[in-house]
Amino acid sequence: MNGYQCYLKRMTKVIPMEVLASQHANYNLGIKLIRGAYMNEERELAAQQGTESPVFDTIEGTHACYNGNMAHIIQSMTERDFLFVASHNQDTCEIAMELVDERGLKERVRFGQLKGFSD
Repeated sequence: MNGYQCYLKRMTKVIPMEVLASQHANYNLGIKLIRGAYMNEERELAAQQGTESPVFDTIEGTHACYNGNMAHIIQSMTERDFLFVASHNQDTCEIAMELVDERGLKERVRFGQLKGFSD
C-alpha cells in the first residue's frame, strides 16, 4: 500500500495515473490517502531552493484534491483494491461513507486518525 500526501499539487495527476496503471497492469490497488503532514517543511525547502511551492496555497485546494481523489479511487475500485482514508475531516468521512455504501465496498475501505490531530 502506498501513501499519497494530498496537500501536494501534483497529486491531482499522480493518483488518477496510479488508478489507471493498476487497471491496465491488472494489479491490486492499495492506497493510503493522507491530507498532509509536511506542508511547512515543503514550503520552506522550496523557498530555500528558489522554486515554486509544491503545496496548495489554500486549505480549500488541499480539501478539493483529497476529496476529488478519494471519490475517484472509490468509484474506480474493484473487489481486489483497498483504500485507507486517513482523515480527521468530518465532511471527507461523510462523503467517503456515502460513496462506500453506494458501491458496497465496506470491506475494502478503512478509516483512521491520529489521536489529538485535526485539520
